[in-house]
Amino acid sequence: MLNIGILGLGHWGPNYVRVMAALEGVKVTWACDKNPKQFDRIKNYPDIRKTSNMDDLINDETLNAVVVVTPAATHFELAKTFLLSGKDVLAEKPLATTAQESEELCRIAQKKNRILMVAHIFLYNAGIQKVKELIEDGELGKLYYLKANRTHLGLIRDDVNVAWDLAPHDISIFNYFLGSSPQSVHAIGACHLKGGKEDVAFINLTYPNNVVANIHVSWEDSNKERTITLVGSRARVVFNDLDNLEKVKLFKKGISVADDYDDFGEFQLHLRDGDIISPVLKEHEPLKGMCSHFIDCIRTRRVPLTDGKQGHDVVTVMQEIQSALQSRPKE
Repeated sequence: MLNIGILGLGHWGPNYVRVMAALEGVKVTWACDKNPKQFDRIKNYPDIRKTSNMDDLINDETLNAVVVVTPAATHFELAKTFLLSGKDVLAEKPLATTAQESEELCRIAQKKNRILMVAHIFLYNAGIQKVKELIEDGELGKLYYLKANRTHLGLIRDDVNVAWDLAPHDISIFNYFLGSSPQSVHAIGACHLKGGKEDVAFINLTYPNNVVANIHVSWEDSNKERTITLVGSRARVVFNDLDNLEKVKLFKKGISVADDYDDFGEFQLHLRDGDIISPVLKEHEPLKGMCSHFIDCIRTRRVPLTDGKQGHDVVTVMQEIQSALQSRPKE
C-alpha cells in the first residue's frame, strides 16, 4: 500500500483526492491546507487525516509521496522540502517560477533518488496521445507549423499572469510533439482587467528544422477555445479539447512542391484534396491516467513521462516569455 499526501485543497486538490483514493493499492493518508475551511471540500473522506501543518506530513515516515497542488509561487519550496525529506513528489505546473529553481529541484531529486513528476496533464490526454502517434507514423509528413488557442472569460488568477496560467499546457504539448525545446521565444501581452498582470498574450516560438509555433492565451475572450492545429506537408490535424465527439480530426489535404525543376518556369505547386478522418480514441480521464502513471513510477522507479527535466524545459521557456512580456513598455 502506498501512502499519499495532498498539499492544497483549492481548485484541483479535491480532484486529486478523489482520483488517488480510488486507485488500487493507494491510500490518501493526509490532506494539508493552511485554511482549515477547505477541509469541508473533502468531508466525504473521513479517514483522511487533515492538518494545516505540513510538518505532520514531513515527519510521517510511512508517507511515500505528496502531490503539490498549491499556488505556483509555492511549488519550489514545497517540492524541495519534501524531496529532501525523502518523499516522491508530483507537482502541479509550473514546476517552479524560475529556471534556476526548477533545475535545483531536478538536482535534488537525482541526488536523493526521488521521483519528481510535473502535472502536465495534457500529455495524458487520449487526443494528444493520438496526435503524437500520427506525427510518429508520418501521417502529417514534414511539420511546418503549430498553433494553439487557449481562451475563455476567467478564471482570473491573482498569483500569476495568463501566460504562466495557460501557456505551460501548450509548451509542454509542443515540446512533446517535436521532441525538443524552442530555439527562440518572442511574446507580447497586455493587461486590461486587473492587478497589473497580463490577461492576454501572444507567443511565437521557433523550433529546430524550421518549425514555427504560435500560442494565444486569454482570460478576456468570450469565446472559450481549446484547440491545437498542426500543419504538415501531407496533412493537417486539429485537436479540439471541447469537442467530445470528434476531439481529433485529420485533414488529408495539402500543398506540395514538385521535386525536380530546372528553373522558376518549371516550379509548380500541387494542391491535394483528400479525406477528413476522425480517429477513434481510447478515452480516459487524463487526471486518472496521470496519477496512475505517477504511482507506477513510484513502484517501478522508472522516469515519468513528465519528469523534472520536462518540467524544467517548460519553465525555461516560460521565463523567456516573462522576460519578453516585461520588456514591453507599460502604458
